[in-house]
Amino acid sequence: MSEMIRADNLTFRYTDFSHATHLALDGVNLTVPYGQFAAILGRNGSGKSTFAKHCNAIALPSGGRVLVDGIDTGNPDRVWDIRRACSMVFQNPDNQIVATVVEEDVAFGLENMGVAPREIRHRVDEALRMVDMQDYRLHAPHLLSGGQKQRVAIAGVLAMQPKCIVLDEPTAMLDPRGRADVLRVLHRLHAQKHLTIVLITHHMDEAVQAERVAVLDGGHLLLDGTPREIFVQTERLRALGLAAPQSVQLLEALNARAGAGLDIDALTVEECADRIEAWLKGESR
Repeated sequence: MSEMIRADNLTFRYTDFSHATHLALDGVNLTVPYGQFAAILGRNGSGKSTFAKHCNAIALPSGGRVLVDGIDTGNPDRVWDIRRACSMVFQNPDNQIVATVVEEDVAFGLENMGVAPREIRHRVDEALRMVDMQDYRLHAPHLLSGGQKQRVAIAGVLAMQPKCIVLDEPTAMLDPRGRADVLRVLHRLHAQKHLTIVLITHHMDEAVQAERVAVLDGGHLLLDGTPREIFVQTERLRALGLAAPQSVQLLEALNARAGAGLDIDALTVEECADRIEAWLKGESR
């Protein structure tokens, strides 16, 4: 088994308060290899958060199957094995913080697992160090900023030593500085701990930093590839209610208005600036 997460023909229906049935995922086939940093994009109602819940057995398929670390999520006897292997971080960190002191919150899950006190101390210290929150270990969580709270939530799942972390729009409620801090932590965990990261997001600049981008719409997987492969498909993205990164949009506008003839797959500010500078100097594009 080479996949951390494997969805085979995943279908999910839910019933609303009026007892009407809705199809949230329709025959999705998507795999995430061990150690990959993947971003999943989609407008509201696309099914991306529903997919995230299937990775942790919070939701179970109406049809098809999901394997997490080789375990079928439909097996009720393996739910806790699945959740130990693949942990979730939600949009609002207040929904995951349960203690009145930061280090106690990070230790909460470990205590419930019956981990030895000395090992808890080690894991809590290591997790807080990895998210740059060791200096706040004795602080009250409610006094922290949104970004700091989200890093504490990440530390709490990191202390459980999962193989994969699925984050459902973890920066949606944060300011730009808080977003940057959380993304820096995620990339550090990916690089140093070789964790599989699945980031559900609607921020293009976050998805650009992933190794792989999948786009859901109407419960279907419509695009899947590297950021460069996905974000040059500007017309397709617009049709799906999504926008390309600003660097791509700028180069596209120069091509349309000034006949620049620039390749538009510059995903960072630096790449974009280099391309424009070369064009202005009349060099190769």
